[in-house]
Amino acid sequence: MRKFALVMCFLFLISLSIGCGAARKPEQTEPAPKTIVVPDVSKVSFETIELEKAPEIVRALANNLEESHYATWTAVNGRNYVVISQQNLPVGKGIEIIEIERRIPANDFDWINVRLRYLANVENGEQEGEPKPIVAVFSLDRAVKALGFEIGREENKTAPTPAVPPAPAPTPAPETTKEQAAEKGLSLNSPKPGEKVDSPLQISGTVSGVEGAVRVRIKDSGGQTLAEKPVNVSGSRFNTSISFGSSENEQRGTVEAFVTGSGGIEKDMVAVPVTILPKGAEETIGAP
Repeated sequence: MRKFALVMCFLFLISLSIGCGAARKPEQTEPAPKTIVVPDVSKVSFETIELEKAPEIVRALANNLEESHYATWTAVNGRNYVVISQQNLPVGKGIEIIEIERRIPANDFDWINVRLRYLANVENGEQEGEPKPIVAVFSLDRAVKALGFEIGREENKTAPTPAVPPAPAPTPAPETTKEQAAEKGLSLNSPKPGEKVDSPLQISGTVSGVEGAVRVRIKDSGGQTLAEKPVNVSGSRFNTSISFGSSENEQRGTVEAFVTGSGGIEKDMVAVPVTILPKGAEETIGAP
């Protein structure tokens, strides 16, 4: 009887250890989150479409606001739609989207800025019937948190016929020198004019006696902004690094420093011409 009790106790211990082993689950390691690095300011590619081709909710939004002049935005199925009315324009006879920018003022906060321009004239004569809203669509890798509109006017390129003989043409103004730039209160020390640059680019300069925030940017040969960011001024100097995307071929470009005053108006801008080197094989686009 004693031997039987010992055998049963032994079998109970074996079953207990097997049960504990089966209950244990292998530890699962979660993949490390990926870091998305993007410039402080970058261009957003967009497509202009007919209102009839937009999703139903976008068409309903436009119909509800058809009697007013408006600019609005909504997101449908992961795509962003900007809708701009051409009814009852306060200025000119038309409106167009110049550029859409993506700005990142804080971590995980995407702010989209839509640049518009009132047109003094409409091509191909007057529009027939009621002018339709403009619809632009674009996509991003994460959700938009805010969207704003910046509206300007088209300059009148048609000069009136003079009633008297025109005065002699004025002598062209000379190019801005470093001394003249210093009088503006803003100057660029690096990069030098004509310098070959790539990403990331170190930009430095001096500033004094200006009112507003100092920003720097780099543009390509077509005048498009490749990257833009604000800079911190220490004393009268600033020094920053800016990353940007470049094309496969060498091209001319410009590095600019300027001041933004109230209402985001740019002033006191200085610029130097540079040569932008082709994109490297391991280039990372983003702000430091």
